[in-house]
Amino acid sequence: MSSFDGPGESSSGALTSRGRSTSQVPPSGGQLPRGPSQGRSSSQIRGTSSNLLPDLTANRFAARFIDLPGNAYVYGGLQDKTSSKPLSSIPKHENEVFIETFVNNPWLQHYEGWKCIPRPAQFSVGKEAPVAINSHRITKFPTFKIYQYDVSIGSGTEKRGLIKKIWNSPQVKTRLPPGVIFDGNKLAWHKSDVTNGRGEIRIEVDPDLDQPNRRPRPAGAPSNTFRVTIRRTTDFQLSDLRAYLQGQTDLSNKIIDAVTFLDHLLRETPSHTHVALRRSFFDRTTAQRANLGFGVEAMKGGGRLVVNVDVSNAVFWNEGSLMNAAMHLTGCNSVQDLGQKAKKVRPAIDKPFQESSVMVQLRKLKKNDFYVIHKDRSQREREKVWTIKSIMPENAREYKFKLKDRNTGEEGEDVTIEQYYQKRYNIGLQYPLLPLVETTKKGVVYPMEFCTLAKGQRYPYKLNEDQTAAMIKFAVERPDKRKASIDAGLRLLNWSNDNFLRNYEVEIEPKQLATKARVLDPPTILFGGKGNNKTNPGFSGRWDLRNKQFLLPNNAPLTAWGVCVIPGRNSPDKPIVDKFINSFVQSYKGHGGIVQQPQPFVMQGTGDIGKVIEGLFFGTGNHFKKRPQMFVFILPDKNADNYMRIKKSSDCRFGIVSQCMQGAHVHKNNPQYHSNVCMKFNAKLGGTTSKTLVKNSKDPMAGFFSKPTMIIGADVSHAAPGASNPSMAAMTMSLDKYASRYAAACQTNSHRVEMITSHNIDAMMEPLFNHWSQNVGGGRLPSHVYYFRDGVSAAQYGNVMMYEVAALKALLHRLSATNKEYKVNFTVIVAEKRHHIRFFPAPGSAAADKNGNPVPGVVVDSDVTHPYEYDFYLNSHSAIQGTARPTHYQVIADEEGVPPNQLVSMVYEHSYQYMRATTPVSLFPAVYYAHLASNRARSHENVSYAEQLREASGEETSSEKKSTEPAKLLQMEATNQIAFSMWYI
Repeated sequence: MSSFDGPGESSSGALTSRGRSTSQVPPSGGQLPRGPSQGRSSSQIRGTSSNLLPDLTANRFAARFIDLPGNAYVYGGLQDKTSSKPLSSIPKHENEVFIETFVNNPWLQHYEGWKCIPRPAQFSVGKEAPVAINSHRITKFPTFKIYQYDVSIGSGTEKRGLIKKIWNSPQVKTRLPPGVIFDGNKLAWHKSDVTNGRGEIRIEVDPDLDQPNRRPRPAGAPSNTFRVTIRRTTDFQLSDLRAYLQGQTDLSNKIIDAVTFLDHLLRETPSHTHVALRRSFFDRTTAQRANLGFGVEAMKGGGRLVVNVDVSNAVFWNEGSLMNAAMHLTGCNSVQDLGQKAKKVRPAIDKPFQESSVMVQLRKLKKNDFYVIHKDRSQREREKVWTIKSIMPENAREYKFKLKDRNTGEEGEDVTIEQYYQKRYNIGLQYPLLPLVETTKKGVVYPMEFCTLAKGQRYPYKLNEDQTAAMIKFAVERPDKRKASIDAGLRLLNWSNDNFLRNYEVEIEPKQLATKARVLDPPTILFGGKGNNKTNPGFSGRWDLRNKQFLLPNNAPLTAWGVCVIPGRNSPDKPIVDKFINSFVQSYKGHGGIVQQPQPFVMQGTGDIGKVIEGLFFGTGNHFKKRPQMFVFILPDKNADNYMRIKKSSDCRFGIVSQCMQGAHVHKNNPQYHSNVCMKFNAKLGGTTSKTLVKNSKDPMAGFFSKPTMIIGADVSHAAPGASNPSMAAMTMSLDKYASRYAAACQTNSHRVEMITSHNIDAMMEPLFNHWSQNVGGGRLPSHVYYFRDGVSAAQYGNVMMYEVAALKALLHRLSATNKEYKVNFTVIVAEKRHHIRFFPAPGSAAADKNGNPVPGVVVDSDVTHPYEYDFYLNSHSAIQGTARPTHYQVIADEEGVPPNQLVSMVYEHSYQYMRATTPVSLFPAVYYAHLASNRARSHENVSYAEQLREASGEETSSEKKSTEPAKLLQMEATNQIAFSMWYI
């Protein structure tokens, strides 16, 4: 009997990085190529007429933004204020990337200065239906001039809290007329010239003068005086904005200044009366609140202020005892438990002491404001706000300091914090073993038991599984309840009585905007087999797989597969596993799957996961005398560590697609569960679930396109705030002529860098382009590419064209260098879900479902879209719960000239081709898959899962954070050509 040899060493199909040629730095005095500038200001105001405002961006620099490794940002010929590195100091390899990207790519110059294309025509496909939108028209603009000022306070390094305090001091307010609007940082506005023609005024401010009960500053102490300089910089009229909205003038800095002013005007009053988070405002007295556990709570807030008004949901720390918050945060069941677990730990007898996991969790409390309250503290002292610098490892019995004489200032004996409170206040600490709280004021520490967290402080960290579930439950609202919440927010905003709006003569229509939407016809879905192979879900947005065969089964018969049961509390025993496998195989075959070996190799997986997967690989291979095609893992729980290690080993070590299942579902053995998993199972093995039927086509297998067309989706996912994980770039590519199947490639993309670098694009897409040419294009590359990009703001549209599209186009032309006639046109569409536009269709209309949500296919391309750029909102899905959120699509380039009706129909109908669902999805599948792949590729990072968690939780200090380029991902083993499968789904 021959044995199985194990993993092959072939590298065919592997996604490897190419060697890149380098270019010389230009000689001294040489000019760098110029391009469109960045540093844009943006607003969420949108509109199509003088009554509603657009989402605007404007050039603020005459220089090009360049994205270099290591997060260096350089403007062509200028140095960015956020970077201290002049171009000459950038390491040589960064210069090489810079020069190669911008000199060796002619398409960058082609897309230099790119502007979004205008709307070719309104959509006429589908039926018209009335829809209300949670936006409000601005009905009156001021006719007078608005003056804008640059504000400088102190040295420019002061924190926002101090800036706010100085600006609101009587010493400043008495020098300025009423109604001055300040952005809290650098800009101010007023309807008159507050400098009285001098161009600048200076005010000396001593914050101590505003505190009459404050002790005098000691003799010789440095001055506490700050200079406030207010300098007039420009003026504008909001009539300029009206002219832009009517297409009578081009976008200019004055238009952007007008929008920025209007943005701050609208939120000036609520920012003083509510808890403000960016453009959302929360009222603790009337807001809905829900405790999420672990010391945090959720709140609902009214007002995405700038025409669009919606309900926001945010997470805050619970106000109150810091000690209780620390216990909830760390999961300690008592104060004593917290004190004990906060002590340093020694992992082994030969290892040094280190911080405990509890102390690591307590780092999340940094930067929060708090009060100090105990029985002998005066009211003025109780109202003083302190800020947490750190939670110290020492407790009140360990930490000592020199006690100073309050009269002479001379240092005396060393005392502990516990002794100090006994001597100074005659207070015995109840919990002296708790960690101390260090404040941002040097040398000031407090016992945790006296600290009270201030209200309205946002919780910025990623929620755990239980908190996420609670947050979803809290945030979900049906359309009628959401509309009621929005109406409550409007009453809080009270625009008609807003003194600032009245002072500047701005009026806003309180009634929601009504528009005419289009309702697109739902497509027919084609399955495989004969007879019952078509279904039309109508406007329900639902269908099922009963008696349906997949459009295409697995591309090779299933002949070698292994099942591994990971032991645990919910692990099924062998009879249950055997019964489940039999039922699952029957379901898969019923859906058209080709299975030659219905009995897999089955093993129990005990011990180290890596060894378990190795055992499964060799066990399956030896059992069937061939390389495995599929691994199935039955897991006892949702242990993320096990899942990540399974995916890392399966993908990168052995190159085998894998499917994880929960033991609880195996026990239930539900046919619906079988069908749901079969969709993923079949897709990973090369099959296709279904496709939409092209209208007016005699060939049911025809694609949507009349010429060789490829669809690419791209997404860059970033780590949570405070975390140091690298950003992850993912790009997907259609694998068939009707764009149902997609391959995906991923790579690290520097920390929080949004644009995908050209060397990443080359490394990820070259193997995929070659595969497409050989297997889809008949030896040719596409002549038309749809490029769907997720997650970029309007200020980055130019970057998408100059960097990503230019790199893709250059790569395609290089790969087709032998074909001198080759030409490829790009249609570039940005998909955005992070907005607050909601549709409220009229009850009983063609656009409304039974819950008041829009039906699939509702599209809006007027009133809340750009005045003349090419964008639209499409609701392509049926909302399972809550209020549906449409996707905003912005067409920033269309070199092919696709008719508008054809483009919106393609985008909508492809949402029915999502491989693992029996419902249309809300986001174009190419982008959806890119998002899935970028998250799945976290398992390909060449670090342990424990290290990933450490980075993701923000546990590193700023000095510990990586300053170098992130390591590349592990490559997927290539023998089974997993890179060209749907491994991520």
